[in-house]
Amino acid sequence: MSFTKHPQLPSVTNQKKKRKRQRLFAKDIENLLYAMGDRPVSTEATVNALEDVLVEYISQISYSMVNFAKSQNRTRVKLNDLAFTLRNDPMKLARFRYILEQSYKIEKAKKMFDDDKYDNKNNDDEDDEDEDEEEVDEEHEERENGQNSKDNSNTRNDSKQSKKKKKKSHT
Repeated sequence: MSFTKHPQLPSVTNQKKKRKRQRLFAKDIENLLYAMGDRPVSTEATVNALEDVLVEYISQISYSMVNFAKSQNRTRVKLNDLAFTLRNDPMKLARFRYILEQSYKIEKAKKMFDDDKYDNKNNDDEDDEDEDEEEVDEEHEERENGQNSKDNSNTRNDSKQSKKKKKKSHT
Protein backbone atom coordinates (compact mmCIF):
# COMPACT_ATOMS: atom_id res chain seq x y z
CA MET A 1 0.00 0.00 0.00
CA SER A 2 1.16 3.40 -0.82
CA PHE A 3 0.36 6.34 1.29
CA THR A 4 0.46 9.79 -0.13
CA LYS A 5 1.70 12.50 2.07
CA HIS A 6 -0.83 15.18 2.80
CA PRO A 7 0.33 18.59 3.86
CA GLN A 8 -0.05 18.98 7.56
CA LEU A 9 -2.80 21.44 8.48
CA PRO A 10 -2.21 23.87 11.32
CA SER A 11 -3.97 23.13 14.57
CA VAL A 12 -7.12 25.19 15.02
CA THR A 13 -7.05 25.20 18.80
CA ASN A 14 -3.45 26.33 19.20
CA GLN A 15 -3.57 29.16 16.74
CA LYS A 16 -4.72 32.47 18.15
CA LYS A 17 -6.31 34.81 15.71
CA LYS A 18 -5.03 38.35 15.97
CA ARG A 19 -7.88 40.76 16.38
CA LYS A 20 -7.86 43.78 14.13
CA ARG A 21 -10.75 45.51 15.88
CA GLN A 22 -10.82 47.21 19.21
CA ARG A 23 -12.61 45.50 22.02
CA LEU A 24 -15.57 47.87 22.17
CA PHE A 25 -18.08 45.75 24.07
CA ALA A 26 -15.85 43.31 25.96
CA LYS A 27 -16.59 44.62 29.46
CA ASP A 28 -20.33 44.86 28.76
CA ILE A 29 -20.41 41.34 27.36
CA GLU A 30 -18.56 40.00 30.40
CA ASN A 31 -21.07 41.69 32.71
CA LEU A 32 -24.00 40.30 30.73
CA LEU A 33 -22.50 36.80 30.76
CA TYR A 34 -22.00 37.02 34.52
CA ALA A 35 -25.60 38.18 34.95
CA MET A 36 -26.72 35.14 32.95
CA GLY A 37 -24.81 32.74 35.19
CA ASP A 38 -21.30 32.60 33.76
CA ARG A 39 -18.14 32.89 35.83
CA PRO A 40 -17.11 36.36 37.07
CA VAL A 41 -14.34 36.47 34.47
CA SER A 42 -15.31 34.90 31.14
CA THR A 43 -12.82 33.33 28.80
CA GLU A 44 -11.37 35.64 26.19
CA ALA A 45 -12.48 33.38 23.35
CA THR A 46 -16.12 33.52 24.47
CA VAL A 47 -16.09 37.30 24.83
CA ASN A 48 -14.37 37.74 21.46
CA ALA A 49 -16.82 35.41 19.70
CA LEU A 50 -19.84 37.20 21.16
CA GLU A 51 -18.33 40.58 20.35
CA ASP A 52 -17.78 39.53 16.74
CA VAL A 53 -21.41 38.43 16.48
CA LEU A 54 -22.62 41.65 18.10
CA VAL A 55 -20.51 43.92 15.89
CA GLU A 56 -21.66 42.03 12.78
CA TYR A 57 -25.32 42.35 13.82
CA ILE A 58 -25.01 46.07 14.54
CA SER A 59 -23.27 46.56 11.20
CA GLN A 60 -26.07 44.77 9.35
CA ILE A 61 -28.77 46.77 11.13
CA SER A 62 -26.94 50.04 10.46
CA TYR A 63 -26.42 49.18 6.81
CA SER A 64 -30.10 48.35 6.43
CA MET A 65 -31.11 51.62 8.12
CA VAL A 66 -28.85 53.67 5.84
CA ASN A 67 -30.22 51.91 2.75
CA PHE A 68 -33.79 52.64 3.81
CA ALA A 69 -32.93 56.29 4.47
CA LYS A 70 -31.33 56.53 1.01
CA SER A 71 -34.43 55.02 -0.58
CA GLN A 72 -36.41 57.85 1.05
CA ASN A 73 -33.95 60.43 -0.39
CA ARG A 74 -32.50 61.26 3.02
CA THR A 75 -28.91 61.43 4.12
CA ARG A 76 -29.64 61.09 7.83
CA VAL A 77 -31.00 58.08 9.66
CA LYS A 78 -34.11 58.45 11.84
CA LEU A 79 -35.65 56.26 14.51
CA ASN A 80 -38.34 55.27 12.03
CA ASP A 81 -35.61 53.65 9.92
CA LEU A 82 -34.74 51.37 12.82
CA ALA A 83 -38.40 50.46 13.26
CA PHE A 84 -38.59 49.67 9.55
CA THR A 85 -35.45 47.54 9.78
CA LEU A 86 -36.86 45.58 12.73
CA ARG A 87 -40.30 45.11 11.12
CA ASN A 88 -39.69 41.41 10.37
CA ASP A 89 -38.75 40.60 13.97
CA PRO A 90 -41.83 41.28 16.13
CA MET A 91 -40.04 40.70 19.46
CA LYS A 92 -37.29 43.22 18.73
CA LEU A 93 -39.76 45.69 17.24
CA ALA A 94 -41.96 45.48 20.34
CA ARG A 95 -38.94 45.97 22.59
CA PHE A 96 -37.81 48.95 20.50
CA ARG A 97 -41.24 50.57 20.72
CA TYR A 98 -41.40 49.95 24.47
CA ILE A 99 -37.99 51.55 25.04
CA LEU A 100 -38.95 54.49 22.85
CA GLU A 101 -42.21 54.97 24.77
CA GLN A 102 -40.38 54.85 28.11
CA SER A 103 -37.86 57.37 26.83
CA TYR A 104 -40.65 59.80 25.93
CA LYS A 105 -42.24 59.32 29.37
CA ILE A 106 -38.93 60.03 31.10
CA GLU A 107 -38.37 63.18 29.04
CA LYS A 108 -41.89 64.37 29.82
CA ALA A 109 -41.37 63.75 33.54
CA LYS A 110 -38.06 65.63 33.45
CA LYS A 111 -39.75 68.60 31.80
CA MET A 112 -42.51 68.58 34.41
CA PHE A 113 -39.92 68.41 37.20
CA ASP A 114 -37.91 71.26 35.67
CA ASP A 115 -41.08 73.34 35.29
CA ASP A 116 -41.95 72.76 38.96
CA LYS A 117 -38.43 73.68 39.96
CA TYR A 118 -38.65 76.84 37.85
CA ASP A 119 -42.05 77.73 39.32
CA ASN A 120 -40.72 77.31 42.86
CA LYS A 121 -37.78 79.61 42.07
CA ASN A 122 -40.19 82.26 40.81
CA ASN A 123 -42.28 81.92 43.96
CA ASP A 124 -39.14 82.31 46.08
CA ASP A 125 -38.18 85.42 44.10
CA GLU A 126 -41.66 86.86 44.63
CA ASP A 127 -41.39 86.11 48.36
CA ASP A 128 -38.04 87.93 48.44
CA GLU A 129 -39.61 90.94 46.71
CA ASP A 130 -42.50 90.90 49.22
CA GLU A 131 -40.02 90.87 52.12
CA ASP A 132 -38.12 93.80 50.62
CA GLU A 133 -41.37 95.74 50.21
CA GLU A 134 -42.28 94.99 53.85
CA GLU A 135 -38.92 96.36 55.00
CA VAL A 136 -39.43 99.56 53.01
CA ASP A 137 -42.97 99.92 54.41
CA GLU A 138 -41.69 99.46 57.98
CA GLU A 139 -39.01 102.10 57.47
CA HIS A 140 -41.55 104.50 55.98
CA GLU A 141 -43.96 104.00 58.90
CA GLU A 142 -41.18 104.57 61.43
CA ARG A 143 -40.20 107.82 59.75
CA GLU A 144 -43.80 109.00 59.71
CA ASN A 145 -44.27 108.18 63.37
CA GLY A 146 -40.97 109.82 64.34
CA GLN A 147 -39.55 106.65 65.86
CA ASN A 148 -36.03 106.88 64.50
CA SER A 149 -34.29 106.17 67.77
CA LYS A 150 -31.17 104.04 67.93
CA ASP A 151 -33.03 101.13 69.54
CA ASN A 152 -35.54 100.90 66.72
CA SER A 153 -32.87 101.12 64.04
CA ASN A 154 -30.86 98.35 65.73
CA THR A 155 -33.90 96.06 65.88
CA ARG A 156 -34.68 96.82 62.28
CA ASN A 157 -31.11 95.94 61.22
CA ASP A 158 -31.30 92.72 63.25
CA SER A 159 -34.57 91.75 61.55
CA LYS A 160 -33.06 92.50 58.12
CA GLN A 161 -30.08 90.28 58.87
CA SER A 162 -32.29 87.43 60.09
CA LYS A 163 -34.43 87.70 56.93
CA LYS A 164 -31.30 87.59 54.76
CA LYS A 165 -30.11 84.49 56.62
CA LYS A 166 -33.48 82.85 56.02
CA LYS A 167 -33.24 83.66 52.31
CA LYS A 168 -29.79 82.09 52.09
CA SER A 169 -30.88 78.97 53.94
CA HIS A 170 -33.86 78.48 51.56
CA THR A 171 -31.66 78.64 48.46
